[in-house]
This record gives sequence, C-alpha cells and structure tokens, in this order.
Amino acid sequence: MMWWAVALVALPLAFFVVWVVIQAPPSLPQLERVTQVHVWQEPLGTPLFDAPTLPSLVQRPPDLSKARWEAISLPHGLPLAASVELPPNAPKFRAWYRISLPPAAVVHPASQGRLALFGNRILGGPWALWVDGHLQQANLADWRIQWNVPLRAALPLGAREVLLAVPYAQPQGYAVSSLFVGPADEVDKAWRERNLWHQDAPRLTAFIALMLLLVALYLAVRRRSEPVFALLAVNALYWAVTSLQYIHDPTGQDDLSRWFGFAVDASVNWTIVLGCLFAFEFEGIRVPRFRALMLIYAVASTGLTLPLWNWNQYGLVAQHWINVLMYLAGLGVLGFHVFRKPRREGVALLLALVAQLALGLHTLTHLTNQTDPDQVFAYPLGVLLLYLAFMYAISRRTVGALETAERHEQELRQRLSEQEQHLAEQHARLQQLEVQRHLTTQHDTIMQDLHDRLGSNLTSALLQARTGVLTPTDTLLLLQDLADELRHMSKSTAADQRGLNEVLAELRQRVQHRLGHGGIKLVWEVDPALPAVAGRETSQHLRALLSEAIANVIKHAQATQIRLEAHAQGDAVLIAVTDNGQGFDPDSAEFGRGLPGMRQRAEILGATLNIESAAQKGCRWVLRLPISEATPAEAVRPA
Repeated sequence: MMWWAVALVALPLAFFVVWVVIQAPPSLPQLERVTQVHVWQEPLGTPLFDAPTLPSLVQRPPDLSKARWEAISLPHGLPLAASVELPPNAPKFRAWYRISLPPAAVVHPASQGRLALFGNRILGGPWALWVDGHLQQANLADWRIQWNVPLRAALPLGAREVLLAVPYAQPQGYAVSSLFVGPADEVDKAWRERNLWHQDAPRLTAFIALMLLLVALYLAVRRRSEPVFALLAVNALYWAVTSLQYIHDPTGQDDLSRWFGFAVDASVNWTIVLGCLFAFEFEGIRVPRFRALMLIYAVASTGLTLPLWNWNQYGLVAQHWINVLMYLAGLGVLGFHVFRKPRREGVALLLALVAQLALGLHTLTHLTNQTDPDQVFAYPLGVLLLYLAFMYAISRRTVGALETAERHEQELRQRLSEQEQHLAEQHARLQQLEVQRHLTTQHDTIMQDLHDRLGSNLTSALLQARTGVLTPTDTLLLLQDLADELRHMSKSTAADQRGLNEVLAELRQRVQHRLGHGGIKLVWEVDPALPAVAGRETSQHLRALLSEAIANVIKHAQATQIRLEAHAQGDAVLIAVTDNGQGFDPDSAEFGRGLPGMRQRAEILGATLNIESAAQKGCRWVLRLPISEATPAEAVRPA
C-alpha cells in the first residue's frame, strides 16, 4: 500500500512541481544587455588598500579630462597570473567603464521611472557607480565578498552618462562581468535567481556539512575502532570551512580578512587530501607511504602559506594547480584499486571525487584566474556530490551490516529451533529411559521384596514342613503371616514414623513361631528406648533386611540359637543378628540374590552392613544405622 501511495500521489506531485519550475519565465531576457562600453585605466599611484584609505579613494571623483577611452566588450578584465609579486606598494589603478544605456531599456513600459543595473559579479576593489557626474552608489560595506555577489544598482530616470569604477592592484588584476539594464523589478528577480547559485547553494552546503559533522562525531566517539567515521567528521568540518568563503564577509577587518582567506584556501588543500584518505580507509586500501605523502603535503602547504611570514608572493592559482596534481595522484591510486575490486561504494566515491575535480577545474580555469566572471563557482556543488557519495557509502555499509546482522540472527534462530527440536527429542528419549529405569527399578524392588520377605518365610516354612513339626494350627498361622506380608507389600499407605522397637517387635512376632518349630532359640537383647525410624520405606527396608538375615540362618546355618541385639552407639543404632551355626567364609562363598539385596537396602538406608563369620564359629550380621534416619522415640509418642 505504501508503494502504491508513492506511485499514485508522490510521483505525480513531484513531476508537477518540476513542470511548474520549468514553466517559470527567465529573467535575463526581460533585461537589455549593455553593448556599448568604453574603458579607461586611471593611475592611482601606490596607496594601500586598507580600511582607512579605501573610502576616500573610491569616492574621489574622476578627472575625466585625462581620460583615454577605449571601446571594449563585456565581460572584461585583467586575468590573474599563476603567481605574482604583490608588495603593499604595488601600482594601483582604477578601471572606469563608461556605459551607454540601451534606448529600449530606458523607454521600457515596465520601468515606470525605475531603472536598475545588473551584473553577474565584479572582481577587484570596491566598485563605485557614478551617474551624470554624481556618485550614485559605492560598495564599501561588503566589497571583500563582491566577487561572489551579483551587482545590483538603481539608476535614476533620465540618466545620460553612467560610469562604473573598479580600483585594483596591477599585479592582482580585476574583472567585470556582463551588465544588463532594465526595470528594477526585473533586476531584483534576476539578482535573486543568480544569487541562488552564488550564496544560497554554498550556505546550504555549509549547513549540510555541519549537520554531517555532528553525526560523524557521534559515530566516531561510539565507534573508535573504526577511523572512517573520524575521517568523515574531519571532512565535514573542512567542507563547512570551504563553503564559508562564499558567504562570509570580513570587510573592515584587514588582519582578520587575511587570516580568513588563508583558512579557506588551506581548507581546499585539506578537503582534497582528506577526501582521498576517507575513500582509502573506506575501501581498505593500504598505501601507508602515499597516505603519509598526502598528509605531509597538506601540512607543508598550510605552513608555507601562513600570513605570519608576510610574504609578498601571491600564488593562489599556482597553489590550486598543485592541489589538482595531488588530487590526480590520489584518484589514480583509488581508481586502480576500485578497478581491481569494484564495489558500488568505491565506484560512487570515485565518481564523486572525479566530479569534484572537474568542477574545481572549471572554477580554477574560469573564475579563480578572473578570465570569465559570468561563470558560476561550481566547486561547492562538488562538495554536495561528495556529501551524497559519502552518505551513500556509509548507508550502504550500514545497510550491509544490518543485513548481515539479520542474516546471522536468522541463522541463530534456525539453530535455536534445531536445538530446541533436538532437546525435545532428547527429553522424550530421556523420559522413555526414565520410565524404563523406573519400571526396571520397580521390578527389581518387587523381586527383592518377594525374595527377602515372602521368600524367607516360604523357605523357613518349607524346612519346617519337611521336618514334620508343623501342626495344622502352625500351618494356619504361617499362611496368615504370608498373607499379611503380601498385604504389606501391596499396600501404599502414607509415610509414618514408627519406633525401632515397634519394627523389631513386629519382626519378632513374625519369625518367633518359625524359629521355634525349627528348633532355634531366639535371644532378644533390644534397648527399649530406641529412636523412631523416618518413614514407611525405611521400616520396610529394615524389616526386609533383618528378615533376610534371619532366613539365611534358618536355611543355611544349622544353628540352635539366634541372638538379636539393638542399642544406640554414638550417632548410630547398632543392630546385630548372631547365630551359633556352622558359619561360612564371606570371601569365598557364592551369594545369590539375598546378600547383594541386603547390601543395597543398607545403602538406601545410609547404613553399613558388616558380616563376621568363620567355619564352625557361627555368623554375625551387624547393621549400623545412622541416628539421622531416626528421631527420639519420645518424639512420636502421644502427649
């Protein structure tokens, strides 16, 4: 929708505005060009062109009796050589131009008694306009900037003789552009349109350069590892200084004017060098020796042209031609690398620098040497082109960085999605393994419980049955014990805390009958103040472990006595099962499921299980249960 809005509204509007601008009538065809002009060079001697002297010199009336008029055509002037000697006492002249007003302009119906003179520019000292022997206007207020300000002067109705005077120093020369006469309103319009290129465009350039300076300074501070932003900031600073020469007027301050002229001329040197250095840095061109040469040139040219030396040599044109040579060398290096590795940014920078060089050459060959004052200073337009190229390069770089970041972010998101999927699969696999491990553990626990609890009871009952000592009542009691044990195994009651005495008493009640029928005497030595065990599982593991120990005595020991001892010892409770049977060697005996299961249960309880036995000396099973697994028995008694 946005692009359709641009296509349907913005583009037609832009075309309409352009068409309106094109339809605007030109101003100069409404004016009459001055064609009949005569010139006379009036010698002035060797006065100083300074603030105290110029007013009287400019406003002094001419002695026309000495005039030697010569017909010329405009534009006209004395070109500036590449380098000249310009001492303070150099010969001074005043060029007088006698202007014959075109009859068509005088009787123009739009004049309504108001005529004006218009010219593109005047190079030289402050001009003065005389009409019929009287001083009409003198440009003493801003004459140092008149080289870039169009001439505009009112003429009285009925003027017969118009003289234009321009003082100048002979070595430095002067220039007068084409002149036009017409109604004052038309002259004002022409002056505004011409001034758009003379001062409005440089003022816009200076403003843009200052805004770019602020942005580049911020980037340079935040991105100190990238010198390209610092170079961009310095470039913007020198662009602003260079543009100031077209709009700033230091008239009335001779010393300041000298230093200001030096600053703007030096800024041109630095814009050339820094523009190339920025392009080198942006394109990654490593030419340290050439960079050093360019910097040395900029520093040396700045130092040599300082007003401190008070040199009488004036070499502005020569200085700019040297700048052109240095510029060509920099463009050659840049063009060579861009040709080898062409990129859009590098090509844009190269084209902008070439365009700036071309516009600078136009200015140097037409205006700086005062040969064609009708032309417009094109160098500021080169600065605008450089600004656009630099911003395009920086924007491309920024967009490239953003695209790279987005691409990396997309890759990271894709990797994260893959990792999440992989983790989900791993989690599902772990859940399956956990279920399998839980089922296996549950199976092993059930098997161990069957072996330790039901198995021991069944084994002892089987031995008693074989001996024939079981009565029907004993058989019934035995079956009742097996049923109770099975019920205890299948129940899932809440966790409780039972005293060790209760657990051991329950165990005594269950095994006492079997021991009696097996001819085995039970000796009970249990401390009646044992602590409570923590939880149902602890009670079950402890009961199963002791049941297995007693069952092993019944099955294998051939004993006649079993002693069960339980008492507190330090921070633990010692529970021992001792028999007087035939014993065994623990290191060489083969164990089935019983003994490993007992050790596993002891480990779950945090207890230690030791077996002390020898052949024909009985066996002693010792369980050391930490008191941390228990609380004092009083703690579980009702109040």
